[in-house]
Amino acid sequence: MKPSIFHITRVTLETVTPLSIATGKANGVFDSSLVLDANGLPTIPGSSLTGVLRHLYQDEHGKADSNELFGYQDHKNSEQSHSSRLQVSWGYIQDSKGNAIQGLCLGKQRDAIEKDEILKVALSLAGAPTSRDRVRLNHKGVSADQGKFDRAVLPAGYRFTVELSLWSATQNDAQWERVLALLHHPLFRLGGSTRAGLGRLKIIEVQKLMADLTQEKGRNTFNKMQRDINSRVGFNLRKLSENDNNKIVVTATLSLTPNSYWRIGQGEKPTLSDSNGKTADLLPKLEQRIKWKNNNQPEPAAEYLLIPGSSVKGALSHRIAFHANRFSGLWADDYLEPDETGKQKDFDKSEHCDVIQQLFGFASDEQRKGEHKGQAGCVFIDDAYQTFTRTDLQIIMHNSIDRFSGSVRDHMLFSEEMVWGKDVKLCLTIKKDQNITSIAKKSLQYALNDLCQGRLALGAGVSKGHGFFDGEVIWSDGGKWIQGAAE
Repeated sequence: MKPSIFHITRVTLETVTPLSIATGKANGVFDSSLVLDANGLPTIPGSSLTGVLRHLYQDEHGKADSNELFGYQDHKNSEQSHSSRLQVSWGYIQDSKGNAIQGLCLGKQRDAIEKDEILKVALSLAGAPTSRDRVRLNHKGVSADQGKFDRAVLPAGYRFTVELSLWSATQNDAQWERVLALLHHPLFRLGGSTRAGLGRLKIIEVQKLMADLTQEKGRNTFNKMQRDINSRVGFNLRKLSENDNNKIVVTATLSLTPNSYWRIGQGEKPTLSDSNGKTADLLPKLEQRIKWKNNNQPEPAAEYLLIPGSSVKGALSHRIAFHANRFSGLWADDYLEPDETGKQKDFDKSEHCDVIQQLFGFASDEQRKGEHKGQAGCVFIDDAYQTFTRTDLQIIMHNSIDRFSGSVRDHMLFSEEMVWGKDVKLCLTIKKDQNITSIAKKSLQYALNDLCQGRLALGAGVSKGHGFFDGEVIWSDGGKWIQGAAE
């Protein structure tokens, strides 16, 4: 049957956590730079959105159904290939009034962008992007070789408009409904570092239109439809059906109360100063985010205390490796191996731990000699934000004492701006993968208990007693999955 029914949906997506869709190239300052449109504004490439949807669709409905919807290329027989039934637009960033920015804006349109409350901040990211410093620590607690890099990000709260369309022979096309349902999928995330806090989105609004060209009414609807993605002529609001997330993922919500001071990350914007007007040398990480009111008007951009998911992921992975090794009876001596000279050397136990590979994945690189093809992680840790006031921050002075004279060493006085008494709430989303063993679940559970019972610290100043918390973990399924109970 020839397709004669046109389905189109315009969706407004909001970044719950920062978005980092990179060009794949360094810009001379940062290791990665954001994809920008012709106006210098952050955007979502259609290929990025299509790739994520195709991957999720194939996991849910199989490769054959995925190929039929998204198309495929048969290199041996080109006649068997066909193009995608689904068309996906780029993501157009919205201004403070909820209008998508389309095309090259010049003159008055350009002035409007530069004066817009939220777009003027997004526009500045082209020259001075918000960035995340990343460093990979080894089992000795120091930075690993070639483990230091940074990533440019778009702050949380920005909204985008995307358009999906499909030609069909039926009004109720099953594949069309399935792909739209994926926008509610708990693993629907875009860009890089999605398992380290970035790329989570949520649906704000869905507008739908269906035109049956075999009917006069459908042809009129199709003819009146405008190319302007902000147009709602012929469109109606729609509520998408949500997936049964309990079959796909399990979530763990951690509510943590600090025992003393804490500071996670290294910031650049001081809040306090001492009596001499000097600001602290070490600062907590602050980051702007946008919040929208109930009337879809954005609040003035404000800065929040940032708890990066990557920091939590690093601390948990090392503690999980420790528990996994002790449960498996693998001790430090078991990791010693001779080098080229015959002298024993040790290597990172967390990197070579099977449990860590199950939970957090691993890369396919030369070190693995082609034995593995790489694997994505099953644990997603969202970035967390916390409001603060000046009274929540305090400056602590540090100096270094000369061990011989007992006096202060020259040039060894420094100060640190620490957070006092602010709770932290973290969210972990775990994909229910059959390859996750009982030892992996047990190791994860013990590591989370360590974090909630003051045995595992986050952030800086661990040797001074900072970064320890008390709290609790609430599982979305009541703890059945982590206990390995039959579902």
